[in-house]
Amino acid sequence: MLNGRKNLILLLAIVLLLVGIIAGCGSNDGKSEAGTSAPPASPGSETVVENAKPVELSVFSWMFEGADAQDSQIYKYLQEKLNIRLKPITASWNDWEEKLNVMIASGEMPDVFVSYGIDRPVQYRQWIKESMLLPLSDYAEQYPNVKASLANFEHLAKTTDNKHYALPIFNESGSGKMAVSGHNILIRKDWLDKLNLELPKTVDDFYAVAKAFAEGDPDGNNKKDTYGYSSSAGGIWWQYPLFNAFDTSTDRWEKKDGQWAPEVISDETRDTLSFLNQLYKEKILDPEFMMNTDDQKIEKFITGKVGIMFHNANATFYNDFYDKFKQAYPDTDPKSIFTWVGTLVGKTGAQRMDGFNNFWAETSINANIPDEKKKKALELLDYLLSSEGQQLMMNGIEGVHYSKDGDKIIPIMTDEDKKKDKAFSLKALVSWNSDFLADSTPNKEEIVAMNKSTGDFAVPNPLAYLNINPDELDPSIPSQLNDLVNEKFVKIIVESKDVPADFASFKEEWLSKGGTKVIEATNKQAQVEGR
Repeated sequence: MLNGRKNLILLLAIVLLLVGIIAGCGSNDGKSEAGTSAPPASPGSETVVENAKPVELSVFSWMFEGADAQDSQIYKYLQEKLNIRLKPITASWNDWEEKLNVMIASGEMPDVFVSYGIDRPVQYRQWIKESMLLPLSDYAEQYPNVKASLANFEHLAKTTDNKHYALPIFNESGSGKMAVSGHNILIRKDWLDKLNLELPKTVDDFYAVAKAFAEGDPDGNNKKDTYGYSSSAGGIWWQYPLFNAFDTSTDRWEKKDGQWAPEVISDETRDTLSFLNQLYKEKILDPEFMMNTDDQKIEKFITGKVGIMFHNANATFYNDFYDKFKQAYPDTDPKSIFTWVGTLVGKTGAQRMDGFNNFWAETSINANIPDEKKKKALELLDYLLSSEGQQLMMNGIEGVHYSKDGDKIIPIMTDEDKKKDKAFSLKALVSWNSDFLADSTPNKEEIVAMNKSTGDFAVPNPLAYLNINPDELDPSIPSQLNDLVNEKFVKIIVESKDVPADFASFKEEWLSKGGTKVIEATNKQAQVEGR
């Protein structure tokens, strides 16, 4: 009789276990494929599974300054949802990379951390070589949102033995773009109106308008004290929209007759330098264009010393300029003072704006943590990439951060109050969502139109992250050549009396100082990677 009772108890236990397993198979834990159009579930409406001991994960980024996991409703929700306890580790923007490197060197690599990843190729590949980073590709099949996100960046895996060791952090999540642009040509609209000029559309228009700004007294003070346009320090780089208008660049390559050739030594680059040299000689280009800090350049634009500048122009920057103009001219609508040009029609009749890969920075998982932590770290990234996770990170928890009127999100907290909860920064482990603007964003309509004016023409770098073996090419050579380009090009713009001759001399020097080796190594590796 006793044995029969034991068998009955055992049978009931097995039945209950099977029922639990079947019920578990019918749940997807709130996850959804990245990019699906299904409406996101409302965080807070889920049934969560209690666990006595959450798994602790240390998470590092510069964005967690002032974060306290104990005080955040977002952290508490994630703890219940994923059975994790997050331990944020942070540093200031000025020293976060140094702090991360110190932690790693001392054997205290965080469980999950943001780094520049492939943008620091020597360091990143050394981490991989030393088996410090979890190969995400090996786990992607189990985490559909991670898999879908990585699929957008297969060209990066080619540089690391066809495996991803970090998750690229999307700029424009779900846009499907290979390249994005957050820059623009900003212009004084009030000066255009004063001189009866139209917005420049072509590179020739750009010259005519900039010349008028320098010579036509657009500020009405009867003095010749304005310049057509200016830029800021950082080498020759900030001139790239003008190089693009001549269908060239100082740092990209083009394919000619089956071979990759550097645009920096092309005839189109020579012609761009002739154009810039003319602007400088005619006092259209601010003579301090290479010495300005970004702040000084912006100040000259705001105070009416220059009429055109190239700069970052996303929502944050646009509204910063808007506020600065409002402060400087309190009785005038800033929209009547400044606007944007977008992408110029170039010499070939085409529009080109060199874009940047649709990600910035990457998130890695420590390969040497226990399996339980690896699993939870992957679950965290997969959840943050899901439509539910993204909605949590952008809007918060219903009833705490927002309410709903039908499908409309109505914020309960102000943006300033939300910024105080650093848990919202967890979103940036997977996506910046730079294309997402809440309805409450000031000047949203103008910002969307401005972003399209360059973003729609952004082209990716065809040889981005080409993995040239250091044994094939000394890594110092490209850096030295870049220094040579900055030095010689500025000199040509400012001093040259015969640009074609000076450019020919530069080209010869560039090739002799390692350029020929760079061309050979680049073509060899490009063939290996199928570029």
